[in-house]
Amino acid sequence: MKHFYISSLFALITLTSLHGQDYLWPVDLPRRISSNFGETRPRRFHAGLDIQTKGVNGIELKAIATGYIWRVRVSSSGYGRALYLKLDDGNIALYAHLDRFSPILENLISLEQERLNSFSIDKYFAPGNFVVQKGDLLGFSGESGGAFGPHLHFELRDESNRPLNPLTNGFSLEDGRLPVPEAISITPLNKDAVINGSPLPQIFPLQRIKTREYAFMDTIHVFGEVGLGISVVDHMSWMNNKFNIYGAVLSVDDNEQYRVEFERFAYDQSKLIELERDYSLQRLNDGEFHRLFADDNSHGLAFISKQSNGKLALSPGYHRVSIKLYDALKNLVNIKGVIYQAPPISIAVSEIERAKTSVKFRIEPKGIPFPITHFTCYSFKSKGFPEEAIKATETSRDGNGMIVTLPLEDIDNKVLQFIGINNQGAVSSPFHTSINLAPADYMTVDLDLTVRHLEESVVIQVEVESYLDKIPELTLRNSHFLDLTDLQQVSPTAFITRPLSLEEFGGTTEIVVSFHGSPVRESWFPIRSELSDNNKQTAAVSPRGSCSIQASPTTFYNPTVYWVEDINSPVPVEGGTFLTKAYQLQPFDRPLQDSANVAIILPNYIRDFSKSGIFYYNKNYGWTYLPSRFDERKWMYFTSLKSLEAITVIQDTIQPLIEHIFPGNGGSYSFEDVQEIQASIRDELAGIEGDEAISITLDDKKLLFEYHPIKKEVTFRLKTPLESGDHNLVITAEDQVGNTSSEEIRFNIR
Repeated sequence: MKHFYISSLFALITLTSLHGQDYLWPVDLPRRISSNFGETRPRRFHAGLDIQTKGVNGIELKAIATGYIWRVRVSSSGYGRALYLKLDDGNIALYAHLDRFSPILENLISLEQERLNSFSIDKYFAPGNFVVQKGDLLGFSGESGGAFGPHLHFELRDESNRPLNPLTNGFSLEDGRLPVPEAISITPLNKDAVINGSPLPQIFPLQRIKTREYAFMDTIHVFGEVGLGISVVDHMSWMNNKFNIYGAVLSVDDNEQYRVEFERFAYDQSKLIELERDYSLQRLNDGEFHRLFADDNSHGLAFISKQSNGKLALSPGYHRVSIKLYDALKNLVNIKGVIYQAPPISIAVSEIERAKTSVKFRIEPKGIPFPITHFTCYSFKSKGFPEEAIKATETSRDGNGMIVTLPLEDIDNKVLQFIGINNQGAVSSPFHTSINLAPADYMTVDLDLTVRHLEESVVIQVEVESYLDKIPELTLRNSHFLDLTDLQQVSPTAFITRPLSLEEFGGTTEIVVSFHGSPVRESWFPIRSELSDNNKQTAAVSPRGSCSIQASPTTFYNPTVYWVEDINSPVPVEGGTFLTKAYQLQPFDRPLQDSANVAIILPNYIRDFSKSGIFYYNKNYGWTYLPSRFDERKWMYFTSLKSLEAITVIQDTIQPLIEHIFPGNGGSYSFEDVQEIQASIRDELAGIEGDEAISITLDDKKLLFEYHPIKKEVTFRLKTPLESGDHNLVITAEDQVGNTSSEEIRFNIR
């Protein structure tokens, strides 16, 4: 195993920087950035720096070195106005979101737009056409395209057009602040893995020991193959924005296991961010974590060292863990901890004596004979809400177990959760009991079912509304029956199965939850799961068959069981009407390698399906349109998507809103007053796809306008003053389901 010391690590960073040119900072302002290289963006890495321009447009942009303008691209989306500068050293500098180019280039682009009769252009230049010297004016900063405010998006690419980290390739910033690690995650990587008594991924906080040193809060007990992750933020001396780190190194017992450095990558690797970051934890709202392990799919990512693996299949016993985190300016912190590899353990807890003010319990190990030497106890309300940790007033040894005395006032009418720790450091699964608290009636308690897809297995969880002292049993019905009688109570109101292999869960048509007693209660949950196949196309349908998802051999990165759930109470839609039920595509926290195709059948009674399509629910923007196709013969809508979401068919009959038009209707202006034509165009549900869905004419002549998709504004800059007299302006917009609006403006130039 290749082993790096931190001194050589920093030498590597320094050497990389020295090989870069002494580039000029592209704006004549203090060196301030709001985003750096490798940050998270939807399904991609941020490929450069977002350089601050004091919150305004129009800052001069300078050539960072001698070279020539290689490419100019103009669009209403993405990078907006972008300029590519090929440098004499072979690298490429990209300037994006410009407000305008230099005057000579602006005139040339305008002529090209008129020649093509299109606002959007993509033009390349030969080496001798536009030679520039270091410091020459290239254009002016702006917020064109998909920019969320004025700034310069700047990229540095190598001769193969691969993005480089500018901060280690010719640029530098003043920064003395250290990365701040927040938590570690541990993920089970095989069916037998257990972490502190649980088969589910776990998150552990960290404690700061010294300025540059952090530590695990306690020894972590694992069994089977696991992978670590780290949640970390980096700030800079002059700003509290959350920046990406430059690198991370995981070592176990002084042997390097995994190394990631955000130095360069290829654009076709962008989607692998959903493997380098922990996609599941992010989708579950548990935070952003860098995974410190790789699989066959992420191994090709240029950021990850070729020698890296990071999957920890440790030998029995204690292992020293070190995680080094550093930014591009050599600020480094180190995290240390201990992982104990041993089989999982469980405990039994029994009440042995009750006094007026206290209750005495015996805690003893089950199976493995190592004595229990420590314990923790937490109190919960009957609905499962945690309250506090309970401190014992007295403890003593009792063979391989413990006798503990707890104050009655702290535990009366509460559910108690006990966790035992043996003399080797192994942590037990939890044990639950109650004091003077009647459990819920298993015949009437509300219950629900959730399915959690792990790396190589599936766990089913039964959730009840109040504490139960009766353990449910599950039966999976498919081509055969699989009885699951060993559910683990993980909280007062939740029970989980053992991890099931994908083959065990794939093909399931129904899950039956049973409580055995007198009488017996059974609850049925229909599900039609399907196991993906790397050699052929497969499909899963909703319980009643109205929604389907189709997976090709490359839809998922790894073998995955997938299914479709009915949503009984979807988030309401504003300005539209549901034409079908809503469905949740599962597992929603599993990343997709390629698109999944979905279809929804319209109910037979729906005859008017005009202005409708498939929408998915976005937690930030609400119901969001997906480009859809309707097959009238099959009476169903089709679409594809790159993540598993909640979907439905919505009818949207509201027209786009065109307002804030300048010049205004009936207005009279001097020619100096009208330098631009502007309008706001909004459509709150289906939305405007882009400038192709908008038309603007002035005196019957088509205008090559700019559309800003974030601001929802259109702008046309007049190249020559308008002639005196009456003018007629017509703006038309169409949303993505076919609703149209048009405004006609008549104004006069004096």
